[in-house]
Amino acid sequence: MKFSVVSLSLFVAGTLAQFTINTPANVVECQPTLLAWSGGTGEFFEHAVFRPILPGASPDGTALENLGQQNGTSVTWVCNIASGTSIGLTLRDSTGATAQSAPFTVNPGCTCFSCPC
Repeated sequence: MKFSVVSLSLFVAGTLAQFTINTPANVVECQPTLLAWSGGTGEFFEHAVFRPILPGASPDGTALENLGQQNGTSVTWVCNIASGTSIGLTLRDSTGATAQSAPFTVNPGCTCFSCPC
């Protein structure tokens, strides 16, 4: 029984410490989008780097944009990527560990790239 309690405690601790970034639900070109994350180790919040990446969600792809260091667990990003572009987000903590979102496609907006509003 002691073994089960210890195992469960370690599993819960490991689960709570997972490094994740939420995949945004509705990213629209030229509109603000909340990007949120949790977990990470070390001085994570001082070393967070978002890197939207090329189609295929390759973590080694060339960054379309680097949002730099972030403090906290979220940042509002105004999407300056054209609609129809498939991108993903990569977040790196102070230990070099990375978290990735699922790939998502930028939806059309009507403020800066494609519409004469």
